[in-house]
Amino acid sequence: MSRICTKCGSAGRIQVQAVIEAPAELAHQFSKQNMRRGDVFFRGVLWETMDFICGNQACQHVSMGYGNYVTNLEKQVQELQAALAEKTKESK
Repeated sequence: MSRICTKCGSAGRIQVQAVIEAPAELAHQFSKQNMRRGDVFFRGVLWETMDFICGNQACQHVSMGYGNYVTNLEKQVQELQAALAEKTKESK
């Protein structure tokens, strides 16, 4: 499935959170070399966190991907807070 930017039509990339199992000694040390270790395992992807990012350097538009109820609400709250801050700024 190919995704294109809804703003400019360019091809893009996705950003998504992954689940990794690793020894506790690697906490805060996920380098490329440590990720290749035999005792580090990729367990899954949290698809509800996926965003699509436009590959066009001039655009860089980010659109929400799959999402779920909670992530949708979090993004709506952020949008409403920004709109409220803007409206408060305008009324002063």
